[in-house]
Amino acid sequence: MYCRNCGSELRPGEKFCRNCGAPVAAQQAADLSAVLRGAQELSGAAAIAAAPETLSETPSLKQDFAVTRERYNLILGGTLLWGFLMNILFCIFFGRAAAQLPYGVILIAYAVLAFSGILINTKSSKPIWSFVGYNMVVLPLGLVLSALIADAGADAVRETFQITAAVTAGMLLLSNWKPELFMKIGPCLLGALLLTLVAELVTFLFNRSFAWINILVALIFCGYIGFDWARAQQRPCTADNAIDSACALYLDIINLALRILSSRSRSRD
Repeated sequence: MYCRNCGSELRPGEKFCRNCGAPVAAQQAADLSAVLRGAQELSGAAAIAAAPETLSETPSLKQDFAVTRERYNLILGGTLLWGFLMNILFCIFFGRAAAQLPYGVILIAYAVLAFSGILINTKSSKPIWSFVGYNMVVLPLGLVLSALIADAGADAVRETFQITAAVTAGMLLLSNWKPELFMKIGPCLLGALLLTLVAELVTFLFNRSFAWINILVALIFCGYIGFDWARAQQRPCTADNAIDSACALYLDIINLALRILSSRSRSRD
């Protein structure tokens, strides 16, 4: 990490810059807030780009292959777990390195790779290429999360993980119980997300922040978790559709986690 005031390198554990005397804690809080908001905007836009409406409903069995419902859900769940496992490994092995990189470089790399991956994932009808696209979304986001976790602290990360896991499990159970409810609200979620992201972008440009926008977006992605799971269960049972649906659900869950982490950081400050 480098001092925002004079550009000098800051060593781990230092409370003040050795060169100019600027407090390190305030700089870390500002950096964390900036990268969180940038990651939230990019991840929200990525979720819109990967919305189920853009996914093919009529796969070509010459390129894809049909599976049973049980195997379909196994592929979907395994793909999701693979993504989260890659994120965990990135945080363990690259957390320190990511914290030293400029946040702007990380976010730009994430934007380029993630949107390219979404394009490959949603347009391809071959499972192998959809999985490649999925990894292009997952791996750069692991770098973003590594940088965030390095600054957020263990307590905030642990609480974020617990809340996200509990909310996700609850939404999946509710979606299994009332799938028709989520299918009805699905079209409304996209419009609400677009409006709130535009509002958040405007506040970001004017260096303002409103807690209600963060809460609203978190609620929207809660709805999206249920909607994307219900939608996944109505799609043809093919390997490619399972991977495409996993990508949409992954982005929903990650966006929810980013919002919870942001709220946790606000309460800590």
